[in-house]
Formats: sequence, structure tokens, C-alpha cells
Amino acid sequence: MLHPVVPDEALARRLARHEAAIHAIGLRNVRDLGDALLLHDPSDREPFWNRIAAPAWPEDGPAFDRRLDEIVTLFATLDRLPHLRTLSLANRPADLAARLRGAGFRIVGVDRSMVLADPEPCLALARGLATRRDLVLEHVGRGPELRAIEVARLLVQAFDVESDRVPALGAETLYAGRRPGGAVLLVLEAGQPVAVARRVAEEGGTYLSSIATLPSHQGRGFGSLVTALAVAEALEVGTELVHLLVEADNDVAIRVYERLGFVTLGEPILDLLLR
Repeated sequence: MLHPVVPDEALARRLARHEAAIHAIGLRNVRDLGDALLLHDPSDREPFWNRIAAPAWPEDGPAFDRRLDEIVTLFATLDRLPHLRTLSLANRPADLAARLRGAGFRIVGVDRSMVLADPEPCLALARGLATRRDLVLEHVGRGPELRAIEVARLLVQAFDVESDRVPALGAETLYAGRRPGGAVLLVLEAGQPVAVARRVAEEGGTYLSSIATLPSHQGRGFGSLVTALAVAEALEVGTELVHLLVEADNDVAIRVYERLGFVTLGEPILDLLLR
């Protein structure tokens, strides 16, 4: 049953912990440091997979500086760039981002955290799929492996990333569709893949990601539909919460998710990197 959205520190920290747990696949792991979470991938130097999340560090200046020095040293022992992610609410200390910037960190990403508050818009839209004879919903990973490569090509076009990432994205898509609690939803129009979304359920919550529409089909509601279908499936298996991250400057996507019943939580989440 979907829990009411209470915008407080407990929710912000739960979402950060949940997202980190979702990313802990293969060799990638999450370590609880007591006052922060460390997501670490020993096989991939990409900063996105190597970061500190949900820090709860001292307000006192010297104590904060000592802890930050320890974290920077930890990243050095891991041979990774120091990377920290703030919370949407109740950062500790409250001026965490300012202190990190003062220590030489720079902002490399800004996201908004969104949580499903009203499921009805998604449920209503998902029910409408039955009336669309031109559309088919498939679950990648349960059928031909070729679909995973088609999803990868769709993601490359939608997010304008390098085409040489197709094989890796294909393998990641296949794993996402086959992992426990996971699903990759693909909407096809007249047999052509046009929209995709991933959902992963763990620890009572569902995280949505990789929501994308083929550029030639954007603006026709396919992104909303595949999101609604993912939400409906999550609710059907009894999830307590559904959340996602969206780039803070993507006003179009934010409005779409708001119409689907999501609300924005707190302030923008910052990714800060020290080079």
C-alpha cells in the first residue's frame, strides 16, 4: 500500500539509501560508514558509481573539516575521485554544499527528487492501454535478447549519448529486466520501440529510471504512458513508495511527472566532485 508522502529528513534519507541499494549490482556495493553511505564500484572509475550519499556530519567547523579529510583520504585509497551527493532535505550540516564548494568541490550535476503522492492519474492512464490497439507493452528480459539492444539504441538517441555505449547499455538493460524485483517496460507502436522505463522494487520501495521516448515520437504522451504502466505494476505488487530523479532543469519532464501524481521533494540534489 502506498504510504503518504511526508516531506521530512527520514524520507530524504530513505530515498537516498534506497537509490544506492538499487545501484549495488554485480561488484558494485554500498558500505554504511555510520555517518554516510559509500557507493563503490571496484571495476569502474565512473564517479556516478563511486560516491558518498546521505552524509550526516558535524556542524562544528574543525570537526567537519576532519571528517571531510578522512573521506577524501578514503577515496584516494580507492583510487577514485571524491564525489558527494547532497540530500533534498535536512542536509547535515545545513550548509553542506557551501562547505564542500569552499573546500574545492564543484557541482557536476543537479537533480530533483520526486515521489508519487497520488496514484490515480497513473492508474487511469495505464488502464487506457487496453483501448490502444496500435500499442503493445513488452517486458525486456522475458523475451528475445535483441530487445535489450533496441532499448539501448532508444536510450542513446533519447539522451544523446555516445553510440559506443550501446553494448554496455544493452547488457545493463537485460540485467535490469531479469534482476529480482526488476522490470524493463517497452512500449511499441506498430512494432517499433518508442518508449521505455525501468522499475526496481527493493526494501518496500520502487525506483523508476531510464524513462525515455524515441525523439521522433516525443510530445505524444508515450513517456507518460510508460511511466504510468511502471507505476501501476509497482502498486500491483504492493510497493510502499515510488520515486525517481529528474534533471533539475528539465521543466518539461517535471511537469509531466507532476501531472502523473508525483511531487517534488525539498531542494535540488547536488553532485559535487573534487578533481
